[in-house]
Amino acid sequence: MARAAFEFLSDVLEAIAKIRQYTAGGEAAFRGSSMARDAVIARLIQIGQAVKDAQAKGLDLPALDPAVRWRDVAGMRDRLAHRYWDADLDMIWKVVTSDLEALARAVRGVRARQRKAAGSAARRRKDKRK
Repeated sequence: MARAAFEFLSDVLEAIAKIRQYTAGGEAAFRGSSMARDAVIARLIQIGQAVKDAQAKGLDLPALDPAVRWRDVAGMRDRLAHRYWDADLDMIWKVVTSDLEALARAVRGVRARQRKAAGSAARRRKDKRK
């Protein structure tokens, strides 16, 4: 089933929420649990892939929110997926604690602008039919 670009952004928000759950015990718990580390890494890969997929479906994320380093978000996916043996836990923890909340805010903003634009386009189509 084909998915709309905004659906991939929902995946980003879901993955961020899951990462928050997995890391609620703090850094020591994260570092001490291979299951938590693996789950966080899998969700970071999901976030990067969802960003790539949203862009492939036509969302120009850098234009919609230039403050986010979208290329880096997607690049983290590539690094974690293709260089899995070289995962930097310090960098991953920094992303979890410093970057994910800003990404969630940006994604919510992009989704809100997309919904508003879609609503405006639907109203214009309706007005043309009158």
